[in-house]
Amino acid sequence: MDNEKDPFFTVEELYQKIIQSLRLKVVVKESRYSRKIAKSGKDYGHVQVWGKRETQYLKNLPANKRGEFLKKKLEDDSCCIVLADNLTFLPEIRDEAKRIGVTLFRSGFSRKKCQEKLKKIFASLTSEKKTISGGLLKIFELGVLILGDSGIGKSESALELITRGHRFISDDVVHIKIGPFGKLIGIAPSLSRHIMEIRGLGFINIKKIFGSKSVLSQTKIDLVINLKKWKQGREYDRIGLKFAEDYVILGERIPQINIPVAPGRNIATLIEVACRVHRLRGKGYNASVELTKKLNRALSHN
Repeated sequence: MDNEKDPFFTVEELYQKIIQSLRLKVVVKESRYSRKIAKSGKDYGHVQVWGKRETQYLKNLPANKRGEFLKKKLEDDSCCIVLADNLTFLPEIRDEAKRIGVTLFRSGFSRKKCQEKLKKIFASLTSEKKTISGGLLKIFELGVLILGDSGIGKSESALELITRGHRFISDDVVHIKIGPFGKLIGIAPSLSRHIMEIRGLGFINIKKIFGSKSVLSQTKIDLVINLKKWKQGREYDRIGLKFAEDYVILGERIPQINIPVAPGRNIATLIEVACRVHRLRGKGYNASVELTKKLNRALSHN
């Protein structure tokens, strides 16, 4: 897979991609292990996932029909079978797989979960990418995609965050793809890597100014922060009980926090706090919910 234009990958390369994701174990390793599979994010029928239903169906078949069924299922384009739920392959399946050279894998996940994970992995192997306008930084070990209208202060805020020790990936343009195990990866364009545009200063090289530890070429995206211009007369959620809808990129949902921007608000500090709030929510803590519970207890007591 050194050649990005190569439209194929092998079963062995697929196995390397999904070994951790599906927790696979090799049951039968045969000649089709080196077989080439067409890259496709939608069609992964040549990697069959079997579960309890398929296993039970085979058991219920008369002995003289099982071989015919297996031959039909395995001889076409199938290069491997993943057996879900830690089920055990019947001897007939092992024998037929060895005869025609189909690799057998076993996973502890359910059939549905295996199919979901395979779909994401195949999507990542197609190298499908999307380019969006925004900045990307690593803040408190979170990959944070910062969006907002032009001129709202994304670059200036990112620069201040870098001076506070956070790491810079990209300014203005971010390439996004689905990485291993279905995680979204944000990548800095090679042409503008380490470069940021600041009004009044022009283009500056973050790596040259702040050092190599201040930059990354890519990171997993964990959070989207959307900077919105403050509009007079518009009502904003002051308590924090309402969460913004997830931001959807390449079919994947990323948690999103909207921050209204008005003169005098320190955007960099708000972004840092938003990241801390997101981490606490991930641990099950929400200050707004805690305050609401306290008020309810106080009212109930009174």
